This record gives sequence, structure tokens and C-alpha cells, in this order.
Amino acid sequence: MILKLPYKALPTQHVGVGYSAILNVQIALPAKNSPRTKRFEAMIDSGATRCFFHSSIGQQIGLDIKRGRLEEIMGINGTGNRSYLHDIALYVPGGPVQITAAFSDELPLAGLLGMEGFFEYFRVTFDPTAKQCELERLHII
Repeated sequence: MILKLPYKALPTQHVGVGYSAILNVQIALPAKNSPRTKRFEAMIDSGATRCFFHSSIGQQIGLDIKRGRLEEIMGINGTGNRSYLHDIALYVPGGPVQITAAFSDELPLAGLLGMEGFFEYFRVTFDPTAKQCELERLHII
């Protein structure tokens, strides 16, 4: 299965407008038949070590965010950010995958789809000249 996503224009702090690959996803607790969130936009980010979501999204599915395993990460801006790790189901094209994701109040967007939890399930090709991203599902679970 191959999915082509046009880049989405997003306002930036310095340039005015930047373009990013955005995928609509849902999350849920890992237990079978757990209720899912509404679909929300998550940025596909090859620079993110794992999948990150804003704490408010985790709270929607019943997570007590601060009861997760604490992980302090160094952001690109050189400051430390606290996040809390939880096991979740991530609903993506081709079906759900069970992942460990980080949740943080400090994330400035709804979600980031990173190396652990997303790129291991998809071959991702960024094409800045066509302003699109191509996703090919590697594992159907």
C-alpha cells in the first residue's frame, strides 16, 4: 500500500510559511476495542527519535500522563523537555500498531511521528520539489 500526502503549508516563526508532511492519525489504549481519539494531524518527522503527542491527547484516552516513565530529552533548541512514556495503539493506514509514545505538555503541536513507532512501519520518501511525501507500509499487523 502506497499513500501520497501533499505537504501542508504551516506558519513558521522566522520564514513565514513552511511545508510539512502531515498524516491524520488516532490513538487508543493498547487493550483491544479501546475507544479511539478523534482523528488529529501529526507531523511526520525524521528528526524525532520516537512518536510524541501532546499530553491533552493522551488524557482524552484516559492516560494519567505523569504516571508514565519519565524521559528527559534535549530539544533542537538546546533545552530539556520532560515527557512521559506510555504504551498505546497508533491507528495509521494499513491498521493499528502497538508503540511506546512520549507525551508532553511542552509539545507545540498535536503529534510527531518519529523513528521509533512510525518509520519502522513505513518507507517514507520526502519529495520537497513536488511538495509531497510518499508512505509505503512495510508491515501489516
